[in-house]
Amino acid sequence: MPQPSVLRLAPQRVVNSVVAALLLTTPTLAHGSTTPPAQASVTLAESATAGQIAAQLPLTVTFHDRMGTAVFAQLATPLAVDAADPMSEYRAGDIAYFAAERSLVVFLSGGAAVPDPGLTLVGHLAAGLDQLADCPHGCTIALAIASTS
Repeated sequence: MPQPSVLRLAPQRVVNSVVAALLLTTPTLAHGSTTPPAQASVTLAESATAGQIAAQLPLTVTFHDRMGTAVFAQLATPLAVDAADPMSEYRAGDIAYFAAERSLVVFLSGGAAVPDPGLTLVGHLAAGLDQLADCPHGCTIALAIASTS
């Protein structure tokens, strides 16, 4: 007589208990995680829009990848945009504000393709670009002013 499969004999509650144990012991990146966010330091431009960001720092936001070129994090409230000319090019680490999406944008590489209605440069990452470049989905990052020491 063939041996019955252990999995066929396992009651559903045992399977549920194993799944629950795995979920409870696996670190999570979901909202409400107890894992401290990665840190990034920024140097800010001298503009009114950058000043609004400075007033919110330290700020923890969740970035999402946009096809490997940039990561976006939506802000809770919109910022007033400077009357200055919008950006026409960018370099890796530049931080911009995209008013149409109420988002901070961090560029992972350099380029010149800027969406309409444009971006406002607010600063540059002094540290933390590697964490953003290595994270394709929902990376929570704590932004703070770079030390000047």
